Amino acid sequence: VLIDRDAGRRRLALRAAAEFSEREQTITDSWRWWMGVRWWRIAAAVCLGLCAGTKWSGLYFAVAFGLMIIFWDAGARRTVGLRFWWLGALIWGALSGIAMGLIAGLTYLAAWTGWFLSSNGYDRHWAAENPGQGITWLPPALRSLAHYHQQMYEFNIDLAAFHPYMANPWSWLVMGRPTAFYYEGPKEGQKGCTVDLCSQAITALGNPVIWWGATLAIVVLLFRWALRRDWRAGAVLAGLVGGYLPWFQYQQRTIFNFYTIAFTPWVVLALVYVLGLILGRTHDSSRRRRTGAWIAGSIVLLAVLSFWFFLPLYTAQVIPQSSWSDRMWLPSWI
Repeated sequence: VLIDRDAGRRRLALRAAAEFSEREQTITDSWRWWMGVRWWRIAAAVCLGLCAGTKWSGLYFAVAFGLMIIFWDAGARRTVGLRFWWLGALIWGALSGIAMGLIAGLTYLAAWTGWFLSSNGYDRHWAAENPGQGITWLPPALRSLAHYHQQMYEFNIDLAAFHPYMANPWSWLVMGRPTAFYYEGPKEGQKGCTVDLCSQAITALGNPVIWWGATLAIVVLLFRWALRRDWRAGAVLAGLVGGYLPWFQYQQRTIFNFYTIAFTPWVVLALVYVLGLILGRTHDSSRRRRTGAWIAGSIVLLAVLSFWFFLPLYTAQVIPQSSWSDRMWLPSWI
């Protein structure tokens, strides 16, 4: 999508330069401008279809990035001076979205090839065993697949069993309740424990420097996108919107902090964006760049040290229980 943005803006600028005359700086029917086949969008649609084939959360990313494409097209058309730039972006963006949706949908179906070719896949022959039920106008294989999807959706939406490590999305970014995957308390002489009591744990705990830093960085991104119109901030926010915000509609569902894995790249990018602002631009003074480099470098170093400090919790190392307690910075981490 990013490559398409740059390629599309170049194509639009070249056409505008060729067609604008010295007397007329706008074209009245410019909303009709079609920028040709956008091959990078097709590639993006395939990727989003594969994403949804891995986890349904990919559907929300497709919506977020689809809206982002329309906003980018509108901005590009306005920049080159086209009249009715919003209408052109809306029309061609919608058509592009439909095409991308079809491609992503076909890719998603292709991800089920193994199920289609199987003879004993779950619900594979549901349509034949239940004639007249389900979406009757679909072919039997697709009707069976649609029923299978309905069952999966209902199970996931209605999942409300209590779990001690369930975590509300409000606490995800600050890691209010990370999931403990494994814990044992070996005593002296067991599993290499050399003190009275040890701990061996695997905890889905993010790097505090990255996650807490990114939580603050999101505020900066919102400011830069809303008031400075920085498209880079908007791109990172789109990933966070597609991966994070949809979970707030499932307040009663049993959900966990490790679901953040789906949008972790955008959490990292949020912090990286702010580090870039701290570092400064290439034409800034050498003193400004040097100060920014020291600050940004220190934050990166802290992230590395933080990873090293929490490594025993990621790799189930046997450590004294007192050392384990030193890593439980919040009571809710236990």
